[in-house]
Parts: sequence; structure tokens; C-alpha cells
Amino acid sequence: MARIAGKPIRYAAARDENNVESILGKGGRIVLTDTQVQVNCGGKVVFACDKKGAEISELISLGGARITGTNNGEVCAATVYFTYFNK
Repeated sequence: MARIAGKPIRYAAARDENNVESILGKGGRIVLTDTQVQVNCGGKVVFACDKKGAEISELISLGGARITGTNNGEVCAATVYFTYFNK
């Protein structure tokens, strides 16, 4: 978790039960609080799950991560894609 905390993200997406992907937000960061893993985009929390029991898996390309956890007793998941700055 600490490895991706604070990383800037290009966008965050989630899939519904019909396997349709929707964009949650663009331009933000991954934030770890005492109790939650949050994805903030545009100054708003677009995804949050309990830190306890959360699973974060980096994509094979290392260009993003999949975050899975529970929020209010429901399992939720999001995929975030990192921003890379070429200098």
C-alpha cells in the first residue's frame, strides 16, 4: 500500500455487475488515511474502501493498480492508471 500511496493518477475506473467500465474521475491521487484507502480526483473522493482487508495489486504493465476492499459491508473495486511525467 505504501508503494502506491500519493502516486498521481491519470484516471480511475470501475466495472459494474454487467462488466461495463465507467470512469470515476480524472487527475488525482491515491490517499491512505488511518482507516481508508481513497482515490481523490478533482478534489473529490471518487472511491473509498476500508484499509483493513484492502487488496492492492499492480497491473502487469506497472502502469496502474487494482484496489479491492469493502465499504459499508459491500465489496467494491476500482482500477487506477498512473500518470507518468517524461522529462
